[in-house]
Amino acid sequence: GGLVPQLQTNNDHLMEEDPPFFALGSADICNLILKGPQADTTSSPTPSSKEKIPVFWSAITLLSAVKQTYATNLVKKVIRNGNDEQASVCLNIWQELMVLQSNTARIRFEEAHSSTKCNAAINRYWESMGDEVGEILTNLQNLLPVPHFLASVSSLIQDTDVEVDIQRRAILLLAERSVEIDNTSHEAVLFLEMLPDLVNLAGAKTSKADNNECCRRAAILSQSSFKAIDQLSKSLGLSISDEKLLKKRSKSFVPALQAVADSLKRLSAKFTYPEESQGEEDISTFHLESQVLSSAILCAASLITLLNAKCLSYLPKIVKPLINLLTSANTFQNNNKDENVDDAISQSLMLIQLSTLRALVAVAEHIPQFFIPFVGSLLIPHGLPSSMLRSGESDERIAVANMADRLDIAIAVGSPVRQLIPILSKSTSKCLQISADGEQIWQESLVIFKLMKLSIEKATRADLGPLAGKIINSLTQAYSFECDISTTCELIDVANSTLLAMVMKLSEAQLRPLYAKLREWRGDIDKSGDSDGLTLRRRSAFWSLSAAMGKELRSIFLPCMSTVVGDISKQLEIAASSLCSTSKLSRGHKRQKVDEPVSTSSQSASSLQPLLLCLETALKADAHEGGTWIRGDDGQRYNQILVPLSKLLGASVPDDCAILPMLDDESKAVTAYERLIQGVTTEDHGNVVNCLTSLAAAAGNEQLWKPLNHALLEACGHERRVEVRRSGVKALLSIIHALGEEYMVLLPECLPVLSELLEDEDEGIVALAKECVQQGEELLGESLEDSLR
Repeated sequence: GGLVPQLQTNNDHLMEEDPPFFALGSADICNLILKGPQADTTSSPTPSSKEKIPVFWSAITLLSAVKQTYATNLVKKVIRNGNDEQASVCLNIWQELMVLQSNTARIRFEEAHSSTKCNAAINRYWESMGDEVGEILTNLQNLLPVPHFLASVSSLIQDTDVEVDIQRRAILLLAERSVEIDNTSHEAVLFLEMLPDLVNLAGAKTSKADNNECCRRAAILSQSSFKAIDQLSKSLGLSISDEKLLKKRSKSFVPALQAVADSLKRLSAKFTYPEESQGEEDISTFHLESQVLSSAILCAASLITLLNAKCLSYLPKIVKPLINLLTSANTFQNNNKDENVDDAISQSLMLIQLSTLRALVAVAEHIPQFFIPFVGSLLIPHGLPSSMLRSGESDERIAVANMADRLDIAIAVGSPVRQLIPILSKSTSKCLQISADGEQIWQESLVIFKLMKLSIEKATRADLGPLAGKIINSLTQAYSFECDISTTCELIDVANSTLLAMVMKLSEAQLRPLYAKLREWRGDIDKSGDSDGLTLRRRSAFWSLSAAMGKELRSIFLPCMSTVVGDISKQLEIAASSLCSTSKLSRGHKRQKVDEPVSTSSQSASSLQPLLLCLETALKADAHEGGTWIRGDDGQRYNQILVPLSKLLGASVPDDCAILPMLDDESKAVTAYERLIQGVTTEDHGNVVNCLTSLAAAAGNEQLWKPLNHALLEACGHERRVEVRRSGVKALLSIIHALGEEYMVLLPECLPVLSELLEDEDEGIVALAKECVQQGEELLGESLEDSLR
């Protein structure tokens, strides 16, 4: 081991002159290998690159022989049971191999980044050299008795003259060896005795007077020590099942946590992000500092998991820097999201984000009751809710997003509801207010609502009583937020989901006053139809949340719907007045000319769809219970809804109105009328035809069906507009499908109109009319051909 020459392959020169204790220089050794005993060692010329190759492979052969020697049972026995003198020899060999491994790695790096092309055989040599040395080291360190191994590591890391890479490798080998020992044995105690040395290296401070090399050395040793402490805490602490031993062991790690806390506070205070004008050296320093910080943060996560309540006194020193680091990383990414940031810098940023989130998860999961004081500062727009933590498709981005989701759950589940909800309410208000002022951070409020929903779901009914006001206040702010249609959809969806989480915790007696409060927030519906943007947003949101509650609660929600039947009728009349022609459609079966439609309102059309969905949901629930709700008040409720709803078949819907779902470019050939009235692409979002079908299903008797059937036949007889005739016959077919044989009592009234539609110039209408006839024939069991003549 002491005679392994250090070789260099840069150009035609060997490495620096061998240490003085070598009997021969490296050039002499090369000549001995090349020429044998006859070689003249007094004036040996430097060998060429070609002549070096057999020298290199001779070294590989020697290393292979060494590896095979260490694999023999005799040598293994000598190493394990040897006396102090033999152990000293083994340690010297181990250290020599560490030096060789370090030099090999350095030379391989230099060759890889050299401007000159290196011989392929030499490249293979260095690769083989690294593999052979690594295997020998692994075998040897596993054979060395623990006391001797630890003594050697301790000697290396305390010797300031040793290369920093060798010290780093020794520290990491210490961490690796700790995994393999019995965590309850006396050897484990010896590993714990290494903690003070590691703590000193991890917490080492540098002054402004230190040069760059000193600072770099300190940073590398600090990072390695953090990694080693992290591994020791897992191997010798967290993996212990004996509670008594674990309690005793954990005390050994308290000084380590103190060093980590101090280091985090110090390192985060001076941590800065690179600018374009900075040189490679500054960027390299940034990457190194990022790695040190990340290792310290992950070490903190393991220690917090291990120590739990023992870390309370250090919690502010840890959590505050973590939140500042996360916020600054998110802000930097947000400010530079439109620029091409260097991939290496992005990787360092994601490393900081991931490690920071992991440490915060450790706090939130293991000592949640003590984390709540920090949650408010974490839930600022560029903190945990930041979209920078939840965007991108790379593996690294997905890992960050998953860790952020895990922290969301930990906060929502672990924090006391009575303390968390007010914080979340304040955070949503701040997000939406900043967004209203021009900064596009509304997506951050979606994360906060998700947290609120999770918190509500784990709360009890008694917990939510005093907090209902704050929850509703947050929801109404989201419902009222002014933005584009896609943003509105996302906000309303998440707000509805949060509202339902709360509603499912309430009793029926609590539900009605809550709904009354929401109705009061929506405001009165003015029949004049003059409404500003805020009123229309509130109205649309109210019907959307009503539809969501009706879908979830079904018949339980019908008493609440009874309080808004008048409002439904008013808004339908406003929409019919705004969107439909002033003159009535022909009452006869023959098509007659009608007046042109008046000017339309896209606002009325946009706010109409959620109302239709709400009404359809209520009618479906009522039909399932027998239709008693819609037939209430001697059929007045039915007629109150039918008249304005059927008028909408003749609506003129402006193409610029917002109708859900939003369509891609390939689907935009579908008109707004077809979507809102006929239900093309809007099957699950509210339309007139589905509403009329549900109304017929809930009505349940011929007396109430007759005025509905008459309205459909009027639409089928529309003279000027093909789409109105198509809507009429499509609604008729939908009702026949839904009611089946029960509706056949009205088929004789329909046949004259269907006969006329079979001769329509529109092929779509003809096809729908034929299907109506076919359905009638199947249900009646007889041909209708004679009746259609």
